[in-house]
Amino acid sequence: MMPFIRHMLRTALTVTLAASLLVAIPGLASAGQGFRDDDGNIHENSIEALSNAGITQGCGTEEFCPDKAVTRGQMAAFLDRALSLPPASGVEFDDDDGSIFEGSIERIAAVGITKGCNPPANTNFCPDSFVTRGQMAAFLVRALNLTDTGSASFVDDDGSIFETDIEKLAQAGITQGCNPPANDQFCPYSRVTRAQMATFLTRALDLPTQPPPGFTLGNEDTALVTRYESRRDTSEGQIPDIYNARYSPRSFTTGLDVLPDPDDVDLVNSPGRYDGWDVLSPSTRWEHLNRGPDPDWFRFTLSRDARVGVVWRSDETPPGWLSGWTKGGTVIIDDRIHDVYEKDFAAGEIKLGSVEGQNGWRRMYLVLLAETDGTPTPTPPAPEGWSTPLPNRPCSAWVHDLNTTVAPDGESYVNWHPQMDPVYWCSYGHDHGSDPAIIPGNPLVGYGYVAAAVPQVEPHGGFKEFIMESPDGDYWLRFIIHAGTAFERRICARFHTLFIMVYDKAGNEKFSVGYKNDYGTATDSDGNVLTPTDCGYSMPALANEVSDRQKRTINVGAASDNYERWDSRFETDAVRNLGMVVFEHEFDVINPISACANRTCNDVVVRDLERFDATRRQIFLASWRGDFEFDADHALGQGEYFTDPFAQGLVDASATNALRQYVEPGFKLTIAKNATANRIGCVSWDPWSQEFICYQTGGSGNRESIPFPPRKNLEYGIWRD
Repeated sequence: MMPFIRHMLRTALTVTLAASLLVAIPGLASAGQGFRDDDGNIHENSIEALSNAGITQGCGTEEFCPDKAVTRGQMAAFLDRALSLPPASGVEFDDDDGSIFEGSIERIAAVGITKGCNPPANTNFCPDSFVTRGQMAAFLVRALNLTDTGSASFVDDDGSIFETDIEKLAQAGITQGCNPPANDQFCPYSRVTRAQMATFLTRALDLPTQPPPGFTLGNEDTALVTRYESRRDTSEGQIPDIYNARYSPRSFTTGLDVLPDPDDVDLVNSPGRYDGWDVLSPSTRWEHLNRGPDPDWFRFTLSRDARVGVVWRSDETPPGWLSGWTKGGTVIIDDRIHDVYEKDFAAGEIKLGSVEGQNGWRRMYLVLLAETDGTPTPTPPAPEGWSTPLPNRPCSAWVHDLNTTVAPDGESYVNWHPQMDPVYWCSYGHDHGSDPAIIPGNPLVGYGYVAAAVPQVEPHGGFKEFIMESPDGDYWLRFIIHAGTAFERRICARFHTLFIMVYDKAGNEKFSVGYKNDYGTATDSDGNVLTPTDCGYSMPALANEVSDRQKRTINVGAASDNYERWDSRFETDAVRNLGMVVFEHEFDVINPISACANRTCNDVVVRDLERFDATRRQIFLASWRGDFEFDADHALGQGEYFTDPFAQGLVDASATNALRQYVEPGFKLTIAKNATANRIGCVSWDPWSQEFICYQTGGSGNRESIPFPPRKNLEYGIWRD
């Protein structure tokens, strides 16, 4: 595109952005914020570039609807906003009266971007008709005044009335094609989706999709609270509970609803001198409201020294654990005046007592937090020209992409991050299981390293970590599997990335392999093979034989409530080549996020999950046949060596499909079952670190007694608005 045209567009865009920020549209995302439904979409960065520029605010509450087709009316609005077109007069179509896009339609017609939809009369615009890719090319070529056809050509646009426009668009670098990686087709008759439109506009307007390099965040930018939990009693011991608890930095202000229940409202009428403080709301389960005296029932961790206030909302006498606190100011919530008790704390874990419910009127207390001088926590910085993500709202793509590490191939890949960003406290919309910081040295893994060697695309949100101590307590065991339940591609792909690692208690690497593990055919709970036909990519073809020892059991239907189970209990060549003996394992997901719509499974549906009903994951080792063993003598190499992605043989380190593997020479480790157990199960009950705790199970009623976690503690378990 000519520099002059880009300059004009960017100038116009600045005016549009300034105007668009003056009006908040109810029910839509704020400009510059992330969307919940574009995670993993190849157009995600472009979508959020448009949001950051104020050109789109989405299609609903925190959603962009990336797969919905664009109508001609919507297309007019996109172009009108981007170009900041002047008022139009004298241009009318017969079929746009009453359309919410009427003004935009008339403005793009006035400057010659559209002529109509019913030549030669062109008295209609067809605002509700969907835009094809060919029509979109014509819109953009006219809008940008593109003239150079260059040498670009596609094999499927010959004879199209838009062929010249398509070639001009390609020459300007605004389109690359529709069938990567070949990209020799344009698909002129296919509908344009909102996600595709975002990429077209981002390229056309030369919008940045990533912040400028060099932006960093420091420890001083971290949110005051890093974790929180109530203590809940079970028949097998106490476990942490985060059900409907909520942390909201800088959010205690007039109009805040302090209740997590969407059917009930308690609004802040006056925050008093605590305006802008962080607010932390403990769980309001009935059992917590009625809990007897317990001086360390609610716990949270401070990242730095802070002033803490407790808003005592009960009409009963404050409990003894508040003695020693200073009675400060007051706040008004739900038209009731409440005292606030203040105390300064050093960084670290803080323990507060229970509400000690009696028979009088009571509400759960609130915790307010500020810097030690009583001022609200400062808003963390954002890169120049980019919006700061809002607490408990979706994180922007650029925030997500700050979490990267360099893999053995020298490329950077996104790695582990918590469910909530520790600085902005925005929600990533997925979790990755165990925190690698459990292991000394915090060893990070580039999740996409194995898939890139195939090559294959595995959505980042699907990687889940399982970290636990070995039964003898001498080692850390780590499993990373691409097995997220929010993505339909898990049904199509029989082979999924699996990393297996062993570290000594000092964090030294003893065993570290990564490869594509075979998880067999996907079936429903009755053993019927699922037969998706719209996978979008291919993997090595294998027969769809069904074996109880190697298969993925997937839910069918939104209301189904079975586990999603991934079995891999064959001693394959890959297992032996990498130095494992009888590597039988099983991953279980209770309450998976999505299910197949039907047995064809070309579409998935989000299951009937309640707002706080999150997933729970388990791993079973040494299933049925024998103990689980690591043995360097079985590996293709010792020390550092390289294999293909399916671990079928050695390859040269310089090969494009080479994966680094490592086994310490002579290393041996057995994960043994006891005499009566038939497998070892591991679960996590900590929603923050997600360290897994293992137990012996199976056999004649054999099961070690450990606190079993509530399913509401893991993925989708931490509060987000």
